[in-house]
Amino acid sequence: MAVNIKSVGGAGLANALKQLQGRIGSGAHVRVGFLEDATYPDGTPVAQVAFWDEFGTKTAPPRPFMRNAIAHNKGEWGKLMEAALKATGYNVDQALALCGEKITDQVKEEIVSFSEPENSMLTNILKDRFPMGDYTKDDFLQAVRDLKDGATAPAGKPLVWSGVMLNSAAYDVKDGSE
Repeated sequence: MAVNIKSVGGAGLANALKQLQGRIGSGAHVRVGFLEDATYPDGTPVAQVAFWDEFGTKTAPPRPFMRNAIAHNKGEWGKLMEAALKATGYNVDQALALCGEKITDQVKEEIVSFSEPENSMLTNILKDRFPMGDYTKDDFLQAVRDLKDGATAPAGKPLVWSGVMLNSAAYDVKDGSE
């Protein structure tokens, strides 16, 4: 929805602000993260893996890249929205899309820059042997046996393996509050 402001002040501005308030008040929003259709080749939802990475599992520590992206960037999002609204002639959907694109880039930057905690040696072995993450249960068990026998591998980058999660970070603009 575009809002045209033809004059500064007066009825034109008041009408434009009323239209803008109505559009925003209806709950238009942008979602950023790993959307429903993003999956790994085996069908595992990327959002599930991102959740495991973010909060950890019984065998893997948390790697809070989403929380870090928010903490490092949320202070600029209000100004970003303000600039996007001005740049789009107060088109709320387009402004939200510009913000979504920028925030998605910030999430991706956090994934790429994340370094602590490091991967376990078992994960490094698996990443070294299966760069696309396409290993089987038998491959996993063999890597465990090899690790016990002293196998090692170069340190891999936390959160970066096949590139599926990184490339699946996305946004969409939705009507309504949720």
